Amino acid sequence: MPNDIKQTLKHLLQVTDPDSLKQLMPECTAQQVAELIPLLQQHRNLDEQVKQRQDVSRALSRQIGEAKKQGSAIDPLLTEMRSNSEALKKLSEDIQVSESQIQACLNIEPGSTPTAKQPSTKSSTARHYRDAQCDQPLRISRLEEDISQWNRYVENHPAATLYHLAQWRDVIRQSFGHEAVYLYAHDEHGRVKGVLPLIRLKSRLFGDFLVSVPYFNYGGAIGDHPEIENALIEEANRHAAHLGLSHIEYRDDIAKPNTPERTDKVNMILSLPGDEDTLWQSFSPKLRSQIKRPQREDTRVVLGGQELLDDFYRVFARNMRDLGTPVYGKAFFANILRTFVDTARILIVYLGNKPVAGAFLIGYKERLEIPWASTVRSANHLSVNMLMYWEVLRFAIRQHYTYFDFGRSSLDSGTYKFKKQWGAQPKQLYWHYWLNNREMPSLNPSNPKYKLMINVWKRMPIWLTKAIGPMIVKNLP
Repeated sequence: MPNDIKQTLKHLLQVTDPDSLKQLMPECTAQQVAELIPLLQQHRNLDEQVKQRQDVSRALSRQIGEAKKQGSAIDPLLTEMRSNSEALKKLSEDIQVSESQIQACLNIEPGSTPTAKQPSTKSSTARHYRDAQCDQPLRISRLEEDISQWNRYVENHPAATLYHLAQWRDVIRQSFGHEAVYLYAHDEHGRVKGVLPLIRLKSRLFGDFLVSVPYFNYGGAIGDHPEIENALIEEANRHAAHLGLSHIEYRDDIAKPNTPERTDKVNMILSLPGDEDTLWQSFSPKLRSQIKRPQREDTRVVLGGQELLDDFYRVFARNMRDLGTPVYGKAFFANILRTFVDTARILIVYLGNKPVAGAFLIGYKERLEIPWASTVRSANHLSVNMLMYWEVLRFAIRQHYTYFDFGRSSLDSGTYKFKKQWGAQPKQLYWHYWLNNREMPSLNPSNPKYKLMINVWKRMPIWLTKAIGPMIVKNLP
């Protein structure tokens, strides 16, 4: 039995028949298999009931908001909301009982699960590879329309991330019009042995270059052997040289010797416990007080999808303007929600009927990420951002994610310290470069040459930043 019980449970819940269960857990006896199948089905049923109740909560929240706007009576809706909340609480208790039964069936004592290991601040230069040696002749091709084999490879590769999935090629192309260069290595039988997604950013203002992949923190080459990854990178470098591009940026989480790199950023990762109470007790008294502060106000939290995009974008666009940063077009987020309909979510904190905080979430495998989060400055004194993050973490635990990814920060920066107070630990990021006889690029807000542009942007009306921001930011990686 693996050490991380939650991760094991997540895999078990995907199993529906004895043969698959036995293949996943070969150490299980026939009796354990016979007992586990109905227990896992029971757990899946409970999970489905929770999702249905959460849908009811979202619908009721919207009805309450509309009723307040129209001056209608909300007492019946509040009564129904309380009843639904009680049902959700009971389901949560039933799920805990179900998980205890599954652990007992697997001969694991309740409470004996070892604490999950926190990610290290230093990534090894080594990665677990499937092949001990690379002795097969390989070919490198460019991905066309059929993405099924590519995605099967990504789904089964331990180092793959959400951003290695081929769907991002279409999301980015539809949102920004960028050319995609998706390379994959395969043997003579067509079996995929490694992948490298690349996006070309081309503009007069910022130059012409490739990134694997822009807008996010991951996406470098992954393969069955280091030589396969290197072959993919060398092919990308040749392609860039042929086109006369300035550079390629490979966003990795492992070091690569003898390669120009930036190591000024880390990702902040929180290892999640199995229940909300354990996480709550791990917080400092000050942090718990900050979370409780906005709960004393007229706040409510709504979790949903496409129906919350307008409210999220309203908060996000205002916050980006205040930071002096061009804002993505709303279509980018809409395309993500449509493409990853089962795992992309929006969480909004309302003060009265006004959205004051918003988080955009995407889950993949055992990790939930928060690529974008914003608050309205006028509500910051109420600590609405603390309530937002707490509700996001509660959602991550209820969905059985093992890790929560707070996103990247510079060491010891304000955002780094904010994320660290939640218990998140830094994981080093390595951004490697092929440089076509050029200097290392510096397309970031800390570059002094962008200082004037940032100050001007902060003074622009929001409607104007929404109009011209997407045309600028699409070429910033």
